[in-house]
Amino acid sequence: DYSLTGQELLVSLCNLYGKLNNPDSTVPMTDAVWDWCRNNIHPYNIDSLYEMLDSEKFAHITYMDLIQKDATFYVNQFIKDLCSLGTVFELYFALRKVKYYGEIDYARNLYYEGRLCDSLAFLERYRQYEDVGEYKARILENYNDHIFQVIDMFPDFRMRLKLDKKTGKVMYGADIQSVFDICWYTFSRMVADVAPPVDEDINYFESQGSILSCLACGKYFVRHSSRQLYCNNWDCQAERNRRNRRASYARKKAAEVSTPKPSIPFWSIEKN
Repeated sequence: DYSLTGQELLVSLCNLYGKLNNPDSTVPMTDAVWDWCRNNIHPYNIDSLYEMLDSEKFAHITYMDLIQKDATFYVNQFIKDLCSLGTVFELYFALRKVKYYGEIDYARNLYYEGRLCDSLAFLERYRQYEDVGEYKARILENYNDHIFQVIDMFPDFRMRLKLDKKTGKVMYGADIQSVFDICWYTFSRMVADVAPPVDEDINYFESQGSILSCLACGKYFVRHSSRQLYCNNWDCQAERNRRNRRASYARKKAAEVSTPKPSIPFWSIEKN
């Protein structure tokens, strides 16, 4: 699917991680992984599988042969890779929330004992600071150290030349073998101050925006406008409209209270 971008894959996998790693989750893992793959992309051996499906050299291979020999993967490996990606992204997202938005709730609640794995505990030492201002100040004081912790958990990337079959151009980039490689590479470009540009989104005719968490459901989404604070889920958009209506009504009532009604001057009253 050429419309899929690295940011969308990163958001999708991190949301899957959040769904499965919720301590209260009862979603069958195998079913959830299968549904994700069916709705997105095969997670492993991406280049080789695509070549087999696209090349006449492999026309004699049946889909059953392909599935049994080359397209099979272990769910446990998928879950392991998912946890590695999800835990690091959670930490980075929490740090960004504090530094750029002044929000500390995500950082305060970062550590938990998950169904699949425990989240990272790097920010637990700040729990002793109950004052919001002091909590933010302490994290920002050590922000660079925490970013180094994030960087140290990134896998190494093998760079090589490859032909982009969509454009016919030779590209120099990361050697991608799985969706997790794509997501780590996309994630690295987000963390780096100097990096190649993020993927262009053919649905929006421009590079993609920041990754935020929806104000309604809390899931990650890729923002496509500077004012977007909710994901595209219908329920979340309905909640956005409800909140906007309530806010508009509150502003209207506040304006009525703050604006006194004009009094009638005595000279305008007609005498009988």
